[in-house]
Amino acid sequence: MAMEIEKKVLTKIAKSNGGVLKVTDVLEEARKEDSVLHKYFEWDDSEAAEQYRRQQARALIQRCRIQLVETEPVQIRAFVSLPTDREHGGGYRLMSEVVSDDTLKAELVRDIQLTISRWTQRLHLLDKDLATVLLELEERVSPKPTKAKRINARV
Repeated sequence: MAMEIEKKVLTKIAKSNGGVLKVTDVLEEARKEDSVLHKYFEWDDSEAAEQYRRQQARALIQRCRIQLVETEPVQIRAFVSLPTDREHGGGYRLMSEVVSDDTLKAELVRDIQLTISRWTQRLHLLDKDLATVLLELEERVSPKPTKAKRINARV
């Protein structure tokens, strides 16, 4: 099983703190070069600082909103990251361009569906009522078959 040793180390740290796993304690353990956790961190301060600034840039991009005007103004993200972009080094696209391109829009919808599915799987562990609500949301987000597709499905 993947991460078994790491999980044991993290569990031991949590147990030593009354069941609470704190980031500072994980870092303290990971600083030890012989720790199994050491390899998961960037220890070169210049590189780590650059990675942190990249994360800050992602957070800034995600906070940027545009306003849709239909019956009621609604604010949505101005930029969105698509799976194919993430596979090729990352990047964000203007939401207006994504929703006006059928292929990009379909990719975004599929990514949303997968996210809802992952949330639903996690919620089943905790709360069946919330999982049911997410399943209903998933059904609403899933593309509905067109009349032609329904007719072809019957044939």
